[in-house]
Amino acid sequence: MIFLLLSLYIQLFDSEIKLSQDGSLDIKEKITVNYDGGYHHGIYRDIPLELKGIAGNFSLGFKVREVLMDGEYVPVKKSTRRYGGEKDLRLRIGDPDRTISGIHVYTIEYSAVLGARYFKEWDELYWNVTGNRWEDRIDSSHCTVLFPDPIQLSDEDIKIFVGVYGSDRTIDNYTLTNKELSFSTGTLYPGYGSTVDIRFPKGYLTKPPLSTTFWLKLKSYLGLLLAALLPLYTFIFLFKRWIKEGKDLPTGTITVKYNPPKDLTAAEVGTILDQRVDSVDITSILFDLARLGYLSIEEIETTKFFFLKNTDFKIKILKDMELGREKHLREFLRGLRAKGGKEFLISDLKGEFYTYVKDVTEELYKSVREKKYFYGNPDKVRKKYTGFGVAGLFIGFQATIFAAAATSMILAGITVGIALSGLITLIFGPAMPKRTYKGREVLTDILGFKEFLMRVEKERLKRMLEQNPTIFFDFLSYAIALGVVDEWAQQFSGLQIETPNWYNTYGGVHGPIMANRITSSIGNSISAFSAASSPPRGSSSGFSGGGGGGFSGGGGGGGGGGGW
Repeated sequence: MIFLLLSLYIQLFDSEIKLSQDGSLDIKEKITVNYDGGYHHGIYRDIPLELKGIAGNFSLGFKVREVLMDGEYVPVKKSTRRYGGEKDLRLRIGDPDRTISGIHVYTIEYSAVLGARYFKEWDELYWNVTGNRWEDRIDSSHCTVLFPDPIQLSDEDIKIFVGVYGSDRTIDNYTLTNKELSFSTGTLYPGYGSTVDIRFPKGYLTKPPLSTTFWLKLKSYLGLLLAALLPLYTFIFLFKRWIKEGKDLPTGTITVKYNPPKDLTAAEVGTILDQRVDSVDITSILFDLARLGYLSIEEIETTKFFFLKNTDFKIKILKDMELGREKHLREFLRGLRAKGGKEFLISDLKGEFYTYVKDVTEELYKSVREKKYFYGNPDKVRKKYTGFGVAGLFIGFQATIFAAAATSMILAGITVGIALSGLITLIFGPAMPKRTYKGREVLTDILGFKEFLMRVEKERLKRMLEQNPTIFFDFLSYAIALGVVDEWAQQFSGLQIETPNWYNTYGGVHGPIMANRITSSIGNSISAFSAASSPPRGSSSGFSGGGGGGFSGGGGGGGGGGGW
């Protein structure tokens, strides 16, 4: 590497900058290179295409007009790259199939639409002449700035910076006339550069018309606009869709209901309430089947280790289910029989029964849809939006990495916009299932019944117990599905309740018993079955789920280069 650095140097970097009335620039660089040894094909020249602004980078509107070597056309490969957050145009000049030596002169002519800057009290040309990123020594540099019209400027209007990037060292050896400014520098070592800063009276230059800069500025900020507009459009589209297809009708006034909705199982009630089938809905089916006479639950004690006792629950299948019953009840009972037989312990189902939960869940969603409580299957509606959202996030994230490597701000804006749109879609997904008018009506009844389970007056509950001693168990499955088991049990504190023939506590206790005696047992049985119907660890599918001082390198243009 040292050999290559020493084998190439720039004898003269000569730059002519022609400033136009509208602030645009025509630049002609003549770079005299001495290939004093080593093996080279030519040079590369990096030219920054953007300038950092308050609102982000903006394009200067560069256009390369001509590239010559020794006055003749030569192969030029153009590419773009990112350096320090800005976009560079790289010109790789030379024939890859030919090595050269000796002295060669490279002529590069290009233009920039946005060359000048405009401030409240003056106009300005702040331009990096050589750039601070040359890998090779520049023995001498010379620059001439041609003014569009004759003008008298003072030394206070001229600053020429020389040095490494950020250096505020200036030189005074320049020539100023009413038509041009010219200056030369001594040796510029790798990393050194020169920058010219000329202040003009306000109005000397005119801003380019909007017709000239509109598309240029649009292109500069198009990536940012796309990154913002795509998610905004997605939000507006989904919000309108939610208003039309997802927003539920208002529930209206909630009045207390003393019985659950007719013709609805506890699991269906829980699904209509929160629009999804969850573990409490599945667990409630066990107690619904018992209440309906299809099975019995018995609390027993088993020896866990020596004298240590453990509570378990024995399930007995009492009869087969009639064809007229809801399919989710039939699937549940079929799963129990398939995994446990006619008589088994809940602990025996652990790691087994969860395979049937999927079928039960699907039947529950179908049931509430077929009974016209929802406009569509809530699960499928959510999955549709979740699928689009995950796809948008994944594609957008992966494509953003590619766009960054390709240094395309427009492509990066599109990909970021896609990713953000995916995230917005994911957020909207859970809110998109919509209840029908019938579903809204039954939801009002469900909320009224839930209010009863949570806050029934003691005196009313006593009267209801006298009429129905097993009311605690009759409503237990609904309390489970609605997530208010503890509140429902608390209402019976200090009261005697009757155990039904389908639920037996440890020790064979029957008849009226205190509520606090049975509620602990009920809680244990719910926890035991919830654990048994959950998948074991590791079995889930992988598919779910303008002020300040100037400095060298501070203006537009510049860049750098080297040999290749």
